[in-house]
Amino acid sequence: MLSFLSGMFRSDKSRDSADLEERYTRSAYSSAKGNRTISYDPTLIKALEDDHRNLVGIFQRIWSEGYEQQNYRQMSQLLTQFKSTFQAHLIKENVRFYVYLEQTLAGDSHTLQVIKDFRSDMNEIANTVVQFCKQYNHEAFTPEMVRDFKMDYQKIGEALTRRTALEEKELYVLYQPA
Repeated sequence: MLSFLSGMFRSDKSRDSADLEERYTRSAYSSAKGNRTISYDPTLIKALEDDHRNLVGIFQRIWSEGYEQQNYRQMSQLLTQFKSTFQAHLIKENVRFYVYLEQTLAGDSHTLQVIKDFRSDMNEIANTVVQFCKQYNHEAFTPEMVRDFKMDYQKIGEALTRRTALEEKELYVLYQPA
C-alpha cells in the first residue's frame, strides 16, 4: 500500500503546502489595502461542480475499464487523463475561487481561517492523488500492485467523495458577489 496515504489528513502543513499557500496568498492582493485582483464570475461554481462530475466519471472508468478488465494500458491512459483534469481543476479553484474568497472575506478572520484550512487540506489531498496517479501509471502490474491498487483506489475515492461533497455543501456557498 502507498505509504503517503497514512498521512493524508494530518493537520500540520507540509513545507510544500505552506509554500504553495504563501504563493497564492501573495497573489491574492495587489497591495496592502487588498485591491481586488480576481473578479466574481457567476459561472465559476457551476464550472467547478461540472469538473467534479467529470472527475468522478474518469475515476469510475479507471476502475471499470482498467482495473476490472485488467486493461492496464487503458487504466494508465485514464490515470493520466484524471491527473491532468484534476490538476486543471485545482488551478481553477486555487486561482479563481480561493483568491476571490480571500479578497472578499479579508475582514472576517474566522471565515478566512476556515478557508485557508480548506485550501491546505485540499493541497495535501492533491499531493496524495497525484502520487497515486504516478504510482499506478504502468501498463503491466504485478499481483502485489493489483492488490495495493484496489485498496489505494478505494481510499482515494472515499477521500475525494467526502471532499467534493463538503466543498459543494459548505464552501461553494461562500462564493458571492462582493
